[in-house]
Amino acid sequence: MSRGTRWREHDLGDQCSEKDLADMEAVGHLLGRARREPFFKEHETSDHALLIKQGHVMVVQGAPGRIIDIRGKGAIVGEAGVFSGNPRSASIIALNDVRAVYLPKGPWLEFLHAHPDILIAVSAAAYKRTERANAKRAESELPIEQQLAIELTELVDYGVGERIAEDDEDSSRVPMSQAEISSLLGERKLQSVKKAIGKLRDKGILGTDRRLEITIRKLSALRFIADGLEQVS
Repeated sequence: MSRGTRWREHDLGDQCSEKDLADMEAVGHLLGRARREPFFKEHETSDHALLIKQGHVMVVQGAPGRIIDIRGKGAIVGEAGVFSGNPRSASIIALNDVRAVYLPKGPWLEFLHAHPDILIAVSAAAYKRTERANAKRAESELPIEQQLAIELTELVDYGVGERIAEDDEDSSRVPMSQAEISSLLGERKLQSVKKAIGKLRDKGILGTDRRLEITIRKLSALRFIADGLEQVS
């Protein structure tokens, strides 16, 4: 099982039929955002949810912003505020080019009340996100190199990584900076993450470029580290 599977468990694509999703999409309309553009910001009124159709978004919380999650195709975002009536608890920002369905609060809630099976799926997806967050907290006790390897391999398996060579399936580029990756791992880890990236770069496993993105040069070697089968000295 790829690590990205753990991330997809909170997406609706594996829990709802294509017809269910099409019926829900008919409630709203399509939106698009380019890389790093926001869909909505923390503290705004929670007047709609989003169903991600293409690409990935970052869930960003606090000031300065910390990335607390990545969501991809089939994920619902913004539903907590719609259900509770509270302001947005986080910002949703496009990680890459994103297309999403805008689901207005009133019509969407009416749809869910008329389709309790889909409401259960949405609630189950939220519960699985909590389970995954708990698993990540447990992983915070692992060596920083292993934490980094887990995060990067999950991102690649979740579809965030971009192939960079037609003849080399082991190489991918993750369109996130070192600061963004460290934010995703947890607060106050930037220097530790930079050191870990340096060690993995010396071993030829990772690379960085002027755009501050991270290149995975040896994905199979990174998986060994993520699984605890190899340590980085």
